Amino acid sequence: MIDLLAWLVGHADLIGWLVLGMAAGGLLTPRFASSRTDLDLATWLGALVGLGVAVVSAGAGALRSGTGQIAGAVAMAGALAAYWLAVVPRLPHHLRREHGLLDRTIYRYRFDTFLGQLASHIILIIWSLVVLVPLWTMLVNSLKDKREIFRAPFSWPTAEVRSFEGYKSAWIDGNFDIYFRNSLTVTITSLVLILAIGSLASYALANWRGRISSALYLYFIAGLMIPIRLGTINIVTIVQDFGLSDSLGALIPIYVAMGLPITVFVLTAFMRGVPYDLIDAARMDGASEFRVFARIMLPLTRPALATVTVFNMIPIWNDLWFPLILTRAENVRTVTYGVSLLFGQYQTDWNAILSTLSLASLPVLLLYLLMSKQFIKGLTAGAVKG
Repeated sequence: MIDLLAWLVGHADLIGWLVLGMAAGGLLTPRFASSRTDLDLATWLGALVGLGVAVVSAGAGALRSGTGQIAGAVAMAGALAAYWLAVVPRLPHHLRREHGLLDRTIYRYRFDTFLGQLASHIILIIWSLVVLVPLWTMLVNSLKDKREIFRAPFSWPTAEVRSFEGYKSAWIDGNFDIYFRNSLTVTITSLVLILAIGSLASYALANWRGRISSALYLYFIAGLMIPIRLGTINIVTIVQDFGLSDSLGALIPIYVAMGLPITVFVLTAFMRGVPYDLIDAARMDGASEFRVFARIMLPLTRPALATVTVFNMIPIWNDLWFPLILTRAENVRTVTYGVSLLFGQYQTDWNAILSTLSLASLPVLLLYLLMSKQFIKGLTAGAVKG
């Protein structure tokens, strides 16, 4: 782990150059594509072109000097310009579906003027800085000692001051590997149970119309309005009666109960929007109810499943309240509990603290990066019909 991190930091210039090529090719391609162009294909090809030019220029030694970097940037701009002007107009077109309300909304809020585009880009850049600057500060300072942190808190550490002692201290001395494994076990198990139980309950509620189903749906929704921490005393009593104190099994049922309301709320609304003719057709073909659920409903609800996965993982992974109360033993502590202990143990060792926080934030960031497309689809699905 430490060796991999050291390699990534040592080759940060190369990785940044490759990411820059992919970002330039992928993010700027839609500017040169027509409304009929297959935007997904054009974007991926643009990213590959930018990555290819970055790899070739890096292999030619463009990163060794300032002149080489300028030459590499010019070569990348020329290759991308050739792709945008010569290749993108010749890419296959796709049939565009008409969405009256969506088209009118986009037309109303699009920024065609120069001042409108300038204002929108300024707002987005400012918001991006608000989000990225804390992450950048945490990452770069986790590679410095205390004196260098206070001397230059926002600069990238040079080879002379770069240090991985904070990560070694967190991973070895602070037992972070145990905390990390416990958090992964609790989070993954809870998410699997939440998605399994929530999707089955949502399918039943979406297809069963009646007073009882409405009452059950309102019962689930009530969980969104009542914080589960209000029942902490009763939860502790139940955990002790079942003999689950100081075990990971005490946390999983609590997190499942905490995640089911939002899961049922989102999935039920999503499943009710699926055309009922698809379900009737599958039943007429002889499919069982579970087969209809597994083969038709689940694939259609992947965006909603990604949305509730992200919604549930963040509070479960970051929870400190229940681990602090129910898991006091060393071998069952979670990441957030371990981080709180490191804050007490290393009150002035900011290098160890920031290193621990950097490791603790990786799973959530990776989950969102991997599922961001499905997450956004799940948030916007059902907003516009037709």
